[in-house]
Amino acid sequence: MPPDVPAEPLLELEPLAGIAIGRRLRLIRNRREAAVLLGPTPIHIYGVGDRAGETATIALLARTKLASDIEIGAAFGRHRNTVARVTQRLEREGLSSLVPAKRGPKGPSKVTPGIRLLVAENSGLGSTELRELVRQRSGVLLSTGYLRALRLEQRTTSQLELHGAKLVAPEAEPESVEVPAADAPVAAPAAVPESSRGRYLGGALYFPALESMGLLEAARECFRLPNSELFGVRAVMLTLFYLTLLGKTTVEAAKHLSRWEFGPLIGVVRAPAVKTLRRKLAELVAQAQATHFGELLSRRWVEQGVLATAFLYVDGHMKLYTGKRKLAEVWNSQRRMPLPGVLNYFVNDQQGRPLLFVTEEANARLANVMPRMVKAIREVLGDRRFSVIFDRGGYDGKLFDWLGEQGIDFITYQRGNPKLALDRFVRRECRFEGKRVRMQLAEDKVKVGGSGPWRRIVLRVGDGHQTPILTSLGDELGAARIASLILARWRQENFFRYMREHHGLDQLLGYAHAAADGARLVANPERKAVERELKLRRQELAARRAELGQAVLDEPLDGGRSSHGLKVAQKGKVSRMRSLEAAIAELVERQRALPTKVPLADVGKREVMRLEQKAIIDRVKLTAYNAEEWLLDRLLPHYPNPHDIRALLRSFAELSGELRTVGNRVVVILDPPDTPLHRRALRGLCQDLNQIGATFPGTDLPVVYAVAMHHSELAA
Repeated sequence: MPPDVPAEPLLELEPLAGIAIGRRLRLIRNRREAAVLLGPTPIHIYGVGDRAGETATIALLARTKLASDIEIGAAFGRHRNTVARVTQRLEREGLSSLVPAKRGPKGPSKVTPGIRLLVAENSGLGSTELRELVRQRSGVLLSTGYLRALRLEQRTTSQLELHGAKLVAPEAEPESVEVPAADAPVAAPAAVPESSRGRYLGGALYFPALESMGLLEAARECFRLPNSELFGVRAVMLTLFYLTLLGKTTVEAAKHLSRWEFGPLIGVVRAPAVKTLRRKLAELVAQAQATHFGELLSRRWVEQGVLATAFLYVDGHMKLYTGKRKLAEVWNSQRRMPLPGVLNYFVNDQQGRPLLFVTEEANARLANVMPRMVKAIREVLGDRRFSVIFDRGGYDGKLFDWLGEQGIDFITYQRGNPKLALDRFVRRECRFEGKRVRMQLAEDKVKVGGSGPWRRIVLRVGDGHQTPILTSLGDELGAARIASLILARWRQENFFRYMREHHGLDQLLGYAHAAADGARLVANPERKAVERELKLRRQELAARRAELGQAVLDEPLDGGRSSHGLKVAQKGKVSRMRSLEAAIAELVERQRALPTKVPLADVGKREVMRLEQKAIIDRVKLTAYNAEEWLLDRLLPHYPNPHDIRALLRSFAELSGELRTVGNRVVVILDPPDTPLHRRALRGLCQDLNQIGATFPGTDLPVVYAVAMHHSELAA
């Protein structure tokens, strides 16, 4: 080579940070090549997409012991068991054993081009008829399952060639199709079976609700699973969605499902196994899009009118942690004590339907979290006006002033018992959600910590108890309606109870942890301990004073003055009272010297849960709850008993049936329930869903619902 011509570099890499492998190695990739560096020196180079070269690199790295199998597997996206297996194969059989052999039969395929052409020309026949035709014409006997896969492959290939590597319906306009980049992976299309019978097909009733919830659209915008031949984002999200509806509250519960019967419901031949779901979820977690995913879902629910946003209820919900990590303690309202756990603040509408939630790493009062909640709500609602309703955890004058500055009205409870005179209460009534409500109410104005004055509405119930309600809303909203709004806050508690019992909202799904933000300020536990001791000493002092006063009243007087016996008897009590007063003064000084807030690191709670996976799954669970509510609104006109309508809808999701592809549409035929009332409700629901219209998830194929005849109806 001439000296004036620079030598071509061995490897041209873009300036990427790469992936650390242990402490000394680093993996760097560009679009063409990949290299493993030991310091600045490349020790292994292979082409991107060269599976055999990558496997050999993994095995050779594992032999050097420069990194553990877990670290090597994490860098290359392989399991640690795979790393150990290829290393053993290298040591036992040599480097040639890492080159993959041809999979499947080694001889020529019996499916010749002539057979493929025959299948394509007779695509309108059923699988059994087509199988017999192929046997008669060519002498080759194929299974019906293979024929279905072959026809799906041909249909997918023709559509990919026609529409630029994107699967769309034949009637779609070509110019409306978004063609992905050349290096972008093509998502696995939905595999709609020609005919399938089995359990779980009652879940197909949720196809219209899925379109309204926008679950798949939000997931496709936030997440990517590039190397997924079968189980892409669509299949994973649908699996999580239907696991929730079927009462399978964890990913591990998927092992109890029949994968071949569950698969047609989500548009795959067979549903993913538990280990596949774990791997896919790990890839989604690494993309850190759970918050954006939740925002897209909430916006879609508001746009579709799934939730009413004029009045929003904010409340905290604690998830108990039972592991051994040192987590911050959160107040548990059920056990009435602080316990390690995770605190979420939920926002629900007037019917209890969830809009969003925000996770708090450490224990925090609602009054301190409310600015974050308002920010999250405004990111979803935009400029829409709304009012917030919350319990006494947000009772704080500074918060009331801040909400007023933000132009947000509030309704909450006032602390304490007002003890108003009975003549101040008058009967008020209003129509709330179609029903007439009558109450005994009194009104006035009060100040809270220098803020206000605020409108106070006191509710008196039959036993004489008085409940004070505080609000910034003016007289344009009647007192009875304001009281009805805050009493409806229990619907949010019912939502927590239902989600805990049927959808596993309180399950943490994992115990992965990370270092907490040590600079975060939390309540000083030493100050709390001093306050508790101070309270006990003051109670004891009050009791001693009461005893002494009672003794003075009971002792007979001699010449207008206390007898000598009284002074001797009470001398010890007075001495004890003086000691208590001195101890109280000392505790007060200690309390003043202690700061109210201290950094989290000083408390010793240095760890928090990694909740990205739970955040994704919980948002899918909220979508499932809102989908249930959407279907309940359609089922209610056909079923007279609203008390067990949720249980009836859950039973519909577990119905068996048959799914058929007839022409350019999908027909779902459900097996009828045994109870006539339930059959009528199901048929009415199916008729309404047919009028609304829905498509099979991931396709443009319309879905039609029907209910088969019951054996009693056939006999009649």
